[in-house]
Amino acid sequence: MDYVIYIGNLMALYATLAISLNLLVGYTGLISIAQAGMYGIGAYITALLALNFTHDLLLTTLLSAAGGVAVSLVVALPALRLRNEYFLIATMGFQSIIYSLFMNLELTGGPNGLWGVPHPQLFGFTFNTSLEKFLLAVALAVVCYVLALRVTRSPFGRLLRAVREDQTAVSSLGKSVYRIKFSIFIFSAIFAAAAGTLYTYSITAIDPVAFALDESIFIITIVIVGGTGSLNGSVLAAVLLILLPEAMKFLPIPALIAPQIRQISYGLLLVFFTRFRRQGLIGEYQDVLK
Repeated sequence: MDYVIYIGNLMALYATLAISLNLLVGYTGLISIAQAGMYGIGAYITALLALNFTHDLLLTTLLSAAGGVAVSLVVALPALRLRNEYFLIATMGFQSIIYSLFMNLELTGGPNGLWGVPHPQLFGFTFNTSLEKFLLAVALAVVCYVLALRVTRSPFGRLLRAVREDQTAVSSLGKSVYRIKFSIFIFSAIFAAAAGTLYTYSITAIDPVAFALDESIFIITIVIVGGTGSLNGSVLAAVLLILLPEAMKFLPIPALIAPQIRQISYGLLLVFFTRFRRQGLIGEYQDVLK
């Protein structure tokens, strides 16, 4: 039962990551490969705080989100002045730098990571069980979904779509394209860092491999498979792509090559959806109608 709850926990966390990234990729047209880095920032800040200072859930989440914002500023200030593939390359470089720091800094435990993170507390209540931590992850996913829905259906959401379609036209109307991009980048970083907080508390340990480039590619795969510009699609794809490797365990595949088969499967899904069904499982306009 704990294993089933753990899988559900991952679904909720990756739904949060995909929704927050979809606001960049699907609604604003900013293809970022740095989401796992932001995720890892939140996870490591939480682990360091919990191991050395406090494991109060509210405080660690707020400080992790603040850390995500601070780091995102370093990325956003120069990178958001770039367009298209140049922005993608900049975020990929940031992802590589963050992962290298996680792997080599003594503060982060190097390749061994950090272990023995205590259970979170909130107003004197300790979240000891897997079910309680799963409910926290679901709560975060719901908050992220609701806020993202409000953003996308607001006048600001129409601005995001306008930036995606024609930045020059938006600038000609007197709107600051840079500020629009900056705002949504910060929003995405906050929820990625918060997801990192709950991930750390969920498994009580973190490993830098969990925040490698492969993870960023996996998160963007969820966005593309679910449908860029579709929040419902991000949730559906998170569920399906987390279940996929679990279903593959029932196939007669040697354990040695199972991770490679998983990566190949995700690659094939990316090729299929970008070539034959660009709208993903749930298209943007289908999502709006719902």
